[in-house]
Amino acid sequence: MKRHFFLYTYLVFLTANFLEAQEVGEFSNDSQKGSSGVFVAAKKIKDSIYSLTYGTNNAVAFLGREYTLLVDGHDAKAAPKTLNTAGRLSLNPVRFLINTNHNKNNTGGNAYYSDSGVTVMCNQQTYNNIWIDSNSEELDRMKSLKEAYSRKIKGNKEVNEEVNAKYSKLQSKNIEQELPYSVFVISDNMSINLVNEKIKIIKTHNAHSSGDLIVFFKKNNVIACGDLFLSGKYPYIDEKMGGDIDNLLMAIDYILKLANDETVLIPGRGPIASKEDLKAYKRMIEYTQRGVQMDYLLGKTLEEVISNKSITANYDNKGYGNGLVKTQDYLQMLYRSAMKRYPKNK
Repeated sequence: MKRHFFLYTYLVFLTANFLEAQEVGEFSNDSQKGSSGVFVAAKKIKDSIYSLTYGTNNAVAFLGREYTLLVDGHDAKAAPKTLNTAGRLSLNPVRFLINTNHNKNNTGGNAYYSDSGVTVMCNQQTYNNIWIDSNSEELDRMKSLKEAYSRKIKGNKEVNEEVNAKYSKLQSKNIEQELPYSVFVISDNMSINLVNEKIKIIKTHNAHSSGDLIVFFKKNNVIACGDLFLSGKYPYIDEKMGGDIDNLLMAIDYILKLANDETVLIPGRGPIASKEDLKAYKRMIEYTQRGVQMDYLLGKTLEEVISNKSITANYDNKGYGNGLVKTQDYLQMLYRSAMKRYPKNK
């Protein structure tokens, strides 16, 4: 179920209750492994901000005097332990969860959080992407049937009535576009002014996906980057959901403009980073992208580009290809991007 509220009412409510953050210990003893085998590590970033790491995935906990806000909540398996860990960092319960994008490593636990009384928040595009991802098999089935019936109709002047009827039904069929849990849909860009913090929530344009959010805790000088930044690893571009490598570079530029030398960057995956780390990440993308584009323009095939180890050798040696995105997958994505940017006449 999707819930829309007036933004002003929501901000008044949030500001009235979300007061001065309380100080807690530097390292939480709530980094724990439960009976499910899930380990969630809590690391203090600032007095009121912790990173919560499951595997290599990072969520963010902002501790307030009245309640706690999470940025991303891990997958369905980790969500109970993440919620428990965040709740134990403070005497106050978790009340809000912001999704920075639709991927299941961030949103797979949404239903659990919602059932636990946490308000799940995302923008409209992320909501749409979560729904599409959840119904991908049915949507693919409908698409295949439509294409099959369409070919039959085009290939026959006297079309079987049953085929016609089935095609017409598919054309008009709409799956109920509601998620099985409540979601608070927020605007693409908004600010939440609190007693002790100003939180800026900013949407980027079709970078990692079509709905990515950056969450900037301005007074604490901490930016939750979501999957726009995979620290020390090759980036993941979800092309099916509107991701684009060039737009990712623009999103990185935007984060770099927000940040200063003291800003702490919490990536979607990997170790906590600095502005200099993000600059190095951008240089890695630009260097490898240029290498693939040059080979493509020289007429090399994808197989030849993948075999050209010099493009990624320096970064492979540092372990960039050992993360979510393997070297070959990254090069294939860059090659597809080059084909779009420099289409060749047939």
